[in-house]
Amino acid sequence: MFENNVTRRGFVTGAAAVAGLAGLSTIAPGLASADPKIADQHTDAEIQAAEAGALAMMTFQKIDGTPVYYWRSNRGNTTLRNWQCTDAFYNALVAWIRDLRSLSSAYGSISYIVSAGFYVDKPGQHGAGTAMDLDHVRWSGGNTISPLDKAHASGTASVRKRYLATEAVCRRRFRYVLDGWYNADHADHIHADFGGMPVRVLKDSESDTKFVQAVCNNFRGSGLVIDGDWGTNTQNAFNGLKSALGVTGDPHTSSSVWQAMLSKIATKGFANQNI
Repeated sequence: MFENNVTRRGFVTGAAAVAGLAGLSTIAPGLASADPKIADQHTDAEIQAAEAGALAMMTFQKIDGTPVYYWRSNRGNTTLRNWQCTDAFYNALVAWIRDLRSLSSAYGSISYIVSAGFYVDKPGQHGAGTAMDLDHVRWSGGNTISPLDKAHASGTASVRKRYLATEAVCRRRFRYVLDGWYNADHADHIHADFGGMPVRVLKDSESDTKFVQAVCNNFRGSGLVIDGDWGTNTQNAFNGLKSALGVTGDPHTSSSVWQAMLSKIATKGFANQNI
């Protein structure tokens, strides 16, 4: 898998980032294939230190009006804090949370989200200010999803579907999304970043393949081994998933097709429906 072979240090700014957001074919230089950063959750001290050094970053406490809290050092804390990222990445965050509001509207408004970090002075996408670690989402109707509590491994099918729905929304706006199935380092958060934009689903991507396998298993009972290997069984299950969702076109090459497919997965997941 190419994700395990190249170190991600690219910095996405300007037209390349905007093109990626728009789902165009432009890929930012140096990010066509990139390695997800492992063990990317951050300590409170690291984030505080980053606040002083993020001179090129914008600062925010809310995403499009939704508060963003930090629970790693104090579970349940609702004190607003300063986060940093690039302007382009913040614009992607706004698009993402608007997608999430729309696709999960039956749950009510989003009361708050919890993050384990955005910009942190480390190598990789976090150090570029183009990454987010998502720990928890709470809606006004009382529903929650908590990657922090390893919701992907929940014994309740509806919770796993909601986790995958939330992840699907992340994948609409961010190319690399790493989840609890990807590896143990991401068991307690969903990582999303700009590496390798634009969005699409690639057969040689371990993270993409494991997401597809998890979706097929949890929504269709496909019984796939979640191993990141896009083999015959995964291809057949993916074909069945596409057909059941009424997806036409090629999500491997077309961002718009993949984004539309992700929206349908998310809608089913938030409604606790099989596909």
